[in-house]
Amino acid sequence: MKSPLKLLIPIILFILIGRLFQLQVLKTDYYKLLSEKDRLRREVISAPRGKIFSREGNILAESRPSYSLMIDPYQVDSTEISRLSRVLGMKEEAIYKKVKPHFRISCIRRVSFEEVSRIIEEQELFPSIRVITEPVRYYPYDSILSHLLGYTGEISDEELKSYKVIYRKGDIVGKKGVEKSFEHYLRGKKGVTFVEVDVRGRVVRRFDGSKARLSERGNDIYLTISKNLTLYADSLLNNFPCAASVAMDPRTGEILLYYSKPGYPTNKMTAGIPVCEWDSLRCREDAPLWDRIISGEYPPGSIFKISTAIIALENKVIDEFKEFEPCKESLYIGDRYFGCWKKHEKLKLTDAIIQSCDIFFYQVGMSMTLEEMIEYARNLRFGERCGIDLPGEREGFLPSRDWYNEKYGRRGWGRGVLANLAIGQGEILITPIQLVTFFSSIANSGWTYTPHIVREIKDKNGNNVRMPNPDKIALPISSTTINIIREAMERVVNDRKGTAYWSRLKDIKVAGKTGTAENPQGEDHSLFVGFAPFEQPKIVVFTVVENSGHGSAYAAPITTKIIKRYLENEKSRSEGFEVSIQDYGLEENSKISRD
Repeated sequence: MKSPLKLLIPIILFILIGRLFQLQVLKTDYYKLLSEKDRLRREVISAPRGKIFSREGNILAESRPSYSLMIDPYQVDSTEISRLSRVLGMKEEAIYKKVKPHFRISCIRRVSFEEVSRIIEEQELFPSIRVITEPVRYYPYDSILSHLLGYTGEISDEELKSYKVIYRKGDIVGKKGVEKSFEHYLRGKKGVTFVEVDVRGRVVRRFDGSKARLSERGNDIYLTISKNLTLYADSLLNNFPCAASVAMDPRTGEILLYYSKPGYPTNKMTAGIPVCEWDSLRCREDAPLWDRIISGEYPPGSIFKISTAIIALENKVIDEFKEFEPCKESLYIGDRYFGCWKKHEKLKLTDAIIQSCDIFFYQVGMSMTLEEMIEYARNLRFGERCGIDLPGEREGFLPSRDWYNEKYGRRGWGRGVLANLAIGQGEILITPIQLVTFFSSIANSGWTYTPHIVREIKDKNGNNVRMPNPDKIALPISSTTINIIREAMERVVNDRKGTAYWSRLKDIKVAGKTGTAENPQGEDHSLFVGFAPFEQPKIVVFTVVENSGHGSAYAAPITTKIIKRYLENEKSRSEGFEVSIQDYGLEENSKISRD
């Protein structure tokens, strides 16, 4: 009788031979296909983003080729990462964070030519690393246009969840400004290529098969913004740490100037700013990450007297001939002192606007109820977003009766609140974009369009993809009231008693209003809004110079210079102009008034 072991051996041999036959004969094609799949690798080609142009046609943002490193997380080892750390001058921990398991990603960007050369020369020491070129964003004017353009960076986990289109880890997206707001148009279409690799994962050759495709650049965006006017505003505001200036064409809603200072280093942000520098930017007292034009909420100061006058006239609280008691430079409301910047004689409404008399407007404010003032202010579009095509716009703030009751108690506030609100102080907050939009309506006899910064979007062949379609904004103000207000604003600048008289222009009739925003943290903010030409306005400009004092001191002369530069050069070039290298400083004022 044969032993069980002798019977088992032929059975095992039979099974082995059968399995070998199955592998080598029956499933030859199957395993050949697997081998091909392992040898051929599908790679995604990054697409350049579309360019961003100024209204003059200057490039404000573009993509440039840059070296990046592609690391295979399945093959890279600690020795290779240690070598790479020495070449790049990066900590090993930082490289390990970039290398994600189960994902192949071009994870180290903006590698220098010298670093790339070393890696290529010693390729045998870096078998898991491959050098590729990728498009990276470049901003010629860096921080000057940072709040307008924004910047790009690697997509975050939150953004991966929120975007409806398909993105993957490591993709580049717009983070702020135009780059974020128009991400859908600016991003291009990725390409695909196939490469053959050896057993060590190194590329042997590339294939241009039917399934391969080239990447496509994104759409180009043409802005309404004048690059040259922006550089001119930057030169005028060069000596001030914190400021903002925004200009709008009241006939179209196009934003001509968008300048917020200080800015942040867009090229550095796109490259990947170190954590310590990011923390420094976030904690700086001058708030460089804060877009003052759409997110800056300021007390409007005496500029709000224009709104107060409109509300009082439209509600029949006063007429243009109404006079109050002469301004004696002070007024007591209860036991609280309210001052004015100087004594005034008995004034009618127009003269009170021209001379910016606080006492007159205290009494106008106290002639209304809080509801009359605030509700009509809402009708004038304060306390709500303007709808500009940029992310991050704030609403400003208009206090209500409930808000005051909750903060001070029902008996903790009274007519003094109305007096303060009437001159644009206290709790009311308005953004620069709200002010320039409101005064565009005043300049344009009661209506304008939603402010916007994109003029057109074109594809790579020059075809229009999108044109602006702004909503028309009509304010509930009678033509009689509009005319009273416009005439008063013209005399603010051109009447010898006007608070902006020393900022008038010789050959261009400007209308405007000065303002001083009280700042509990330091020096007051200087404000001015102006439009011109008075008869047929083409530009409205609002400027705020923080911590610089009265509106007539700095904001007014800077604003009228911006208006002059735009209108004078519009004659020689219909869509923009070159910045002169001369006469960037302020002219000396022979007289400075309070507001």
